[in-house]
Amino acid sequence: MRNDRHFDRALRTRLMAVASGALLLVALGATAPATARTATDQSHTDVQVEEVTSSSPVMVEDLEAAPAAVTATYYCAVRDGTFGCQSGTPGDGLVVTELFQHADFGGWRIVVFNPAYSYGCTSGTGDNEGGANLGTYANQVSSVKTYNHCDVKLFDSNNKTGASTAFIHWDNNLGSFNDRANSFRIS
Repeated sequence: MRNDRHFDRALRTRLMAVASGALLLVALGATAPATARTATDQSHTDVQVEEVTSSSPVMVEDLEAAPAAVTATYYCAVRDGTFGCQSGTPGDGLVVTELFQHADFGGWRIVVFNPAYSYGCTSGTGDNEGGANLGTYANQVSSVKTYNHCDVKLFDSNNKTGASTAFIHWDNNLGSFNDRANSFRIS
C-alpha cells in the first residue's frame, strides 16, 4: 500500500511537471538565473512542513506554495558524487535543502533537490551527496532548511573550500556566517 501511494505521488508529480511545461532548473553559476518564479498568494496550508527527522519524503511540489516572505524561487539539482547544478526537473526526486537570502527564511530561495532520491540522504556526514557553487547568489545566504535526513555545509569560497559551517539541519539566522557562503555540500 505504501509503495502504491509513493508510485501514485511520483506519477502525479511527473505529470504536473510535464503538463506545466516548466523546466525550472537554474544552473547556478556566473550568470543570472534563466528562470525565476515569484511567490504567489497561495495559502500556507498547501505547504508540507517537515522536521529534519521526518520519515515522509518532501518533494518539490510540497514547497510549491511559497511563504509570503519568499520573493522568488530558483532550483538546483544535485547528484551523489558530483559538484554543480545538474540537469533535472523539479518534481523528480526529493528536496534536500532550501537556501534563503534573508534571515527567518525570506527573500529569494534556492530549492536544492536530488532527482535520483526517493527516500532521502544517508545517515552520517562522511559521504558526498552533491553540492555546487552559488555563483550569482554568493555571499547572500542568511538562513537554511534541510529535508529528508539531509545536512548542508556552507563554505566561504568556491568549490567547497575556505572556512565553513558545521553541517546544518535548520538555521533561521547564520550569525557570523551570514552572507558569506560561496558554495555548499550536501550530506
